[in-house]
Amino acid sequence: MPPTRPDNPAAPPPTMWALRLHGPGFGNLRLEEVPTPKPAAGQLLARVEAALVCASDLKIIEQGSDHTLMYGWDLSRHPVPIGHEGCLTVARVGEGLPDEYAIGSRFAVQPAVPAAPRHHRDRYRDQAEGLDKVLIGYTLDGLFAEYVLITEEVIETGCLLPLPDPQLPSYAAALAEPLSCVVSAQEHTVHILKGGPTQPRAPRLGPKPGGLVVVVGAGPMGRLHVELALLHGPSKIIVSDPNSARLERLRTTLAAKAERRGISLVCTHPDRLPSVVSTESGGRGADDLILAVGIRDVQEQSLSLLAKGGVANLFGGLKSGDHTLSLDARRLHYDSISLVGSSGGDPSDVAKALSLLADGAVDAGAYIAAVGGLDAATDLLEAVRDQRLDGKALIYPALRSPLRFVEGWSADKERAFLGR
Repeated sequence: MPPTRPDNPAAPPPTMWALRLHGPGFGNLRLEEVPTPKPAAGQLLARVEAALVCASDLKIIEQGSDHTLMYGWDLSRHPVPIGHEGCLTVARVGEGLPDEYAIGSRFAVQPAVPAAPRHHRDRYRDQAEGLDKVLIGYTLDGLFAEYVLITEEVIETGCLLPLPDPQLPSYAAALAEPLSCVVSAQEHTVHILKGGPTQPRAPRLGPKPGGLVVVVGAGPMGRLHVELALLHGPSKIIVSDPNSARLERLRTTLAAKAERRGISLVCTHPDRLPSVVSTESGGRGADDLILAVGIRDVQEQSLSLLAKGGVANLFGGLKSGDHTLSLDARRLHYDSISLVGSSGGDPSDVAKALSLLADGAVDAGAYIAAVGGLDAATDLLEAVRDQRLDGKALIYPALRSPLRFVEGWSADKERAFLGR
């Protein structure tokens, strides 16, 4: 078993441990000792303080080089560390970078980098011709590693975000990326509002103030949607999920916050959702429908819940081959309903997420369901794959510690776990 590293980000060792993908399937996922990268001019080396497992990690493990965002990269010849949600501390700085990237400074990452690759273009299909986006944890080194090389395109596009509070716990900073996806999704929602019959129309981003929000899916991303929707001031939020334990967890973590804001929070099972929406809305329907599950039939059937002028956010991605929805075009036309979608966020969304986490508007610890060291990364990924977690799985790459299931997390628990 690889040893635990000393707590000194400014003294990276000549080699490091990384969980690298060599091809499709868990059998091609290997924890390996590799040379620690050395940053060139315009680059930096960062120690990975904490990283979270995402369902997207499972897709690249399943598909390997066939994943769309690998762009032809051959993992059998050029394996890469995966992982894209995390918190970093600068360990070495290449020439030419400004003082904000000083050793010891802490950052979160936006993994979707809107730029063509600067390096290894020969490893991409057609020499990377026409590419305008690369991703950390795909063809750029990922965060399931003790250290990660941050290249020029990441820095120049603002995808390395400084923490607004230097005391922000690492697990909370790591949650900024998934939270940023929720920020982006809700800000893609647009309501056309009027102050009166003769007043001009005005667009407003986000769930409708004073309206009724329906969230389908009470998993961790669905709960993040509920928590963020509370900030927009709807009158009611209805959450549907077939899993009673998930609904109870949502009540436990968010009911008091909703009550303080004067917002009614109603939890129900899918078979009762239409009648509950009808009752709670007086037969009008939902102003906002957030589909936090990637199941075609559920998304298709849920569209009937929308009120006139309502907006459906198709947050949960559908599987290829099962991704076409049937739509009542007459409702779209005569009732002015809208469908929107988004995939991930951008640096501004990560910055907003970091502010929400630093201010305590979102409790990151409530979303942590399992923790472990880098040697537990495969176990954590398998737990997510097997749906044994109702929350996020957290990896501390500097440690060697087996998988541990937890009921929430905190700054004190993080310090104790790290032995600080």
